[in-house]
Amino acid sequence: MDTTKRHDWGLIVAGILLVVCAFFFLVAPGLTLVTITAIAGAAFLVSGVFDIINYVRFHKVMNLSGWAIAYAVLDIVIGLMFLIHPLALAGVIPWMIGAFFIIFGVFEIVGSFTVKKTGVPLWGWMLFSGIVSVLCGLTFFVWPAALSIFLSVFILMRGVSLVFYGWNANKAMLA
Repeated sequence: MDTTKRHDWGLIVAGILLVVCAFFFLVAPGLTLVTITAIAGAAFLVSGVFDIINYVRFHKVMNLSGWAIAYAVLDIVIGLMFLIHPLALAGVIPWMIGAFFIIFGVFEIVGSFTVKKTGVPLWGWMLFSGIVSVLCGLTFFVWPAALSIFLSVFILMRGVSLVFYGWNANKAMLA
């Protein structure tokens, strides 16, 4: 069978769709944040509902406290808030993600110094990565639309990669 002209059109189409989404995210950052807010709201809502179901099913067996149900109810309330008012809360999503980036970056920075003490040579990269994470997190606080641009670049790179992989699938099959 001749594989020299075979391409993976599924990867190519998926990549093209990601590239189109990336450009949409770039030209409509506000709408992107509203959409992300609605998706996050749905995720919180579904998580809260399943947490309640699991609490009812397993609270005696697993000795779950009332905090588990309180957490589930909080997830549902946050989810409903995000779904009912996605436009009003779209500015909160970059802050939530920014806070995560800052916390993760601080842990990575602290961890890099711990790793340095053990003599591992890659501690500098870990420190650099932590600093970049903190700076990205701060950027999302100062300029919330930067989250949409950040996603655009990431999704654009993934889309181009998928097109590249799909176009060159024949080379992977020959190896």
